[in-house]
Order: sequence, then C-alpha cells, then structure tokens
Amino acid sequence: MGRIGVMLPRDLPANQVREYTVAVRTLLRGEPGPAAGRYVDVEGVVIGEVPQTVPPVVLGVRGPKSIALAGQVSDGVLLAEPSAPAYVAGSVARLASVSPEVITYDAAAVGDDGRKARDLARPGLAWVGEPDWAPHLASLPFAGDLAAHRRKSASPEEFAATMPDEWVRELSLAGTPDEVRDRIAARHGAGATSVVLIPAEADRFEALTGLASAR
Repeated sequence: MGRIGVMLPRDLPANQVREYTVAVRTLLRGEPGPAAGRYVDVEGVVIGEVPQTVPPVVLGVRGPKSIALAGQVSDGVLLAEPSAPAYVAGSVARLASVSPEVITYDAAAVGDDGRKARDLARPGLAWVGEPDWAPHLASLPFAGDLAAHRRKSASPEEFAATMPDEWVRELSLAGTPDEVRDRIAARHGAGATSVVLIPAEADRFEALTGLASAR
C-alpha cells in the first residue's frame, strides 16, 4: 500500500480488527451493539434473529501481535499454510485463551511413496520463502537456511522445487498415510483443534481418495 501512495495509519488494521470483532461477537449473541468506536458504530443495535448456536468468530492472522490480539477479542485463529507444530504451539501460547479454536491449513498429498507425495506438495510451498511467511518459520530450526535458500533461488517455483525433502515433510501434510497421520497428530498435540488438508494435486477430487487414507 505504501508503494502506491495509500498507506493507512499504522494503528488502523489492529484497531479496525478489534472493533469489528467485538461488534460481530456482541451482535451474534443477541446483545445490543457496543459503544461506537472510531471505525465501527453499531451502538445499541440488536439484530432481529440470532443463531441458536452462536458460531465462533476466528481471525485469519499470522504475526505474533495479530495473534495476541485474536486471543483478546475473538474465539481463536485460522492459521494459513504452512502450520508446522512449532508455529501452532507458539500461536496458542500467544492467544492466552482458555479454549481457543485453532484451525490450521497445510498443503497435502498422500500416497504409498512418501517422497513422491511430498514432491506433489512442493508447488504449494512456493511462496513460503517470501517475507510475509516469516512468522510461520521463525521457530523452525532450519529457518535461516530456508531464507538463504530463497535468496539463492531465481523464483519461488525454483525455491520450492529444490528445497530438501525434510523441509517439505515439516512444512506440509504430505507422505505415506502413516506419516501424514503422525503429522496431523503433531499439530493437534501442539494445540490445533481442526487440521485442514489442502489437496496439492491438480485433480482435487481425485486427491481426496488419497487424503482419506490418512484418517
């Protein structure tokens, strides 16, 4: 946004997210809207019909400050791929919520040949080396090597195609059924409440058969 001359005040995203999240959660509970803020004004508003079961409101955020904010005003987080166990555990610690919803996403491929399955998942990791994904990687032991590998790679695609197999294993849910089950369990063990597998193969519907074998 800065490059095109429309940079907003530094506090805008966090404050907007805070006000919108508080307002939405309050209204969904059938309560009068909170006091008007700088960005949201639904003071005293009551929606006519509320859901019998109030759905959790989770925030799709990735950085430590945004995750901490989610712990203050929402029911949890949606963590984009890659969601390695260390990233999940660190996010849960920052949430400081009693029972947060923690939904994780990862590129996934399952097959009898684990390495072949991981190679299928590589395109889904092409952008992992870009700056926006740094929070996902900071707690990993190979974070520095991964950053160096990206600097040496001519493109995101080359970066993903040439990264070590062990990195792919850690940054995806790809491998044999047993390997993927173990990786899913590790994410749950780190605090994930829902683990979402993103089919990495071109034929997404055909890929579902392989993914189902990791149940």
